[in-house]
Amino acid sequence: MNARQLEIFHAVMRSGTITGAASFLGISQPAVSKAMRAIERDLGFRLLRPIKGRLYPTPEAQRLLPDADRIMSELSAFERLTGEVKTGGAALVRVVASSSSATALLPAAAAPFQKANPAVRISSHLLPAREVAEAVAAGEADFGLTLSPVQLPGLTVRTLGAAEMVFIAPLGHPLLERETITPDDLAPHPLISFGRETHFGQLLDQAFESAGARRQIGLQVTMSLVAACYVQRGLGVALVDSFALNSGLAGLGWRTFTPTVVLPVTLMSQGNHLLSRHANGLVSSIEKVLQGWTRSMRKSRR
Repeated sequence: MNARQLEIFHAVMRSGTITGAASFLGISQPAVSKAMRAIERDLGFRLLRPIKGRLYPTPEAQRLLPDADRIMSELSAFERLTGEVKTGGAALVRVVASSSSATALLPAAAAPFQKANPAVRISSHLLPAREVAEAVAAGEADFGLTLSPVQLPGLTVRTLGAAEMVFIAPLGHPLLERETITPDDLAPHPLISFGRETHFGQLLDQAFESAGARRQIGLQVTMSLVAACYVQRGLGVALVDSFALNSGLAGLGWRTFTPTVVLPVTLMSQGNHLLSRHANGLVSSIEKVLQGWTRSMRKSRR
């Protein structure tokens, strides 16, 4: 089945009649009927069966329809993309990101970028770090952002900056009276934290062990933003990546955590593909946000 035949088959299936498909395609009914007979002849099985004067899809046709839907959708998207490239009009930057890279860093960078580039659309998806790498490697995104290191063949990896683990608690919590928080300080308090099998959890376990303490998890989470939501509800205190401080949650205070746990921001892209002009522009905006947040963290330590 060639592309034109696929278009006719899809139109017949979705309109439900030869007449409807002809109207949609802008061709005559006999032309649609002739094309459907040719398709059936090429395939070697029936796609439509007459019942009481009407044509109904066969089970074989119904089985083909989901893939026909997908292919037609992809063709439409490709046509839009080629038109955009030709005219230099609207463009799309596809980003996949994990944890606070998706919920805090990317939104902060996207705002000034889109103000300067109103015709550029951004597609953003929140995924676990491993799936971020897999999506970039598969060409499903222009680039990915993570706070957890993941390496896959064919990926180019670059560090843009870093976050660090910080302590958060509801405003008025006694630990907020201290300048910095240590593992020993946390012992009497319910700790909302990451599982020991996660990258963040392993880093925190190492930090606690270096201070001669053991991390006791009261409520286990997988994302800093989720931990912050629980803290906001008064269910405990937490150690989260510093980007979570920029997620707009009210009623929380924070302090630095010692020993310092650094979380590099990793940019992933396909090794054999250059980023587009617009993708590079968004990356530059991300780097500017990171620089500003880093300066703010340094000031807070003084």
